[in-house]
Amino acid sequence: MPGELNARIGRTMPSPMYGLLVLEADRPLAARGRIAARWDAVPAVMRLLGALVIGLWPHWLYMARRLADGSDEPWGILAALTVLVLLARDRHQLEVPTRSALVVSGVLAVVAALASLLLPSLAAAAIAMLALGIFLVHALPRRPATPLVALLLLSLPVIASLQFYLGYPLRALTAHASALVLGMLGIDASAAGASLLFDGTTVLVDAPCAGIGMLWIGSYTAALLSWLNRASALRTTLNALAAGLLVLAANVARNTALFFPEAGLVHWPAWSHDAIGLAAFALAVVPIVQVTARTHR
Repeated sequence: MPGELNARIGRTMPSPMYGLLVLEADRPLAARGRIAARWDAVPAVMRLLGALVIGLWPHWLYMARRLADGSDEPWGILAALTVLVLLARDRHQLEVPTRSALVVSGVLAVVAALASLLLPSLAAAAIAMLALGIFLVHALPRRPATPLVALLLLSLPVIASLQFYLGYPLRALTAHASALVLGMLGIDASAAGASLLFDGTTVLVDAPCAGIGMLWIGSYTAALLSWLNRASALRTTLNALAAGLLVLAANVARNTALFFPEAGLVHWPAWSHDAIGLAAFALAVVPIVQVTARTHR
């Protein structure tokens, strides 16, 4: 009987509720363990990159607002998506940047935050892109640095700013160059500012004909091909200069061709204006592709 009493007092079989309560109590600990395990499985370089991207959030918000309010062309999205695709393709080559690169990237991130209080938001965002660029080029030390930084800068909403600062100088330059070409063709046209004068008619080189859009596309093409061809900093710079000259030449050709219908010398259908624009686009991009590839042979 004492043995039976001891057996009853010392019974160790838990009740059904005990098992349920123990599982409920341990569940948060188990969940935290799973989260910690998943966090540990994330490569260190991705954790550092995520922290940097989060730290630069005010600049992403500025860029999103510029896209949403319609004050700029959304072409920067193409450059940003291109960077994401290139990084995804080379994700297995990512490595933790050197300590000095991390320090420089962090300092630039802080400078970008302070610059947003003193400088235009676009300038502060450019510094933020440089901070991200320093991190990425050291995380991919075997890939070209300059083209990647160029693509990051092209992802900024710069079209409206370029149009404001470079629009008129490019229009004036295009008008004077077109006047020279027309003179070679025997047409007595003269340039006056950003317009062409011919037989009492003024043909204005308007904002779309400044070639800012073509300049952005040419720069993007040169930067992307420089990355794919593993161009050095010098070759990337030469590619950019060649792209700029080719875009300028194509834009002069476009405005020279458009002078004829605008001055009333010929009568072309309405769609010819767009067709000439597309032809000028091809006239710029195709040589850029050829020149960029040729410089790496």
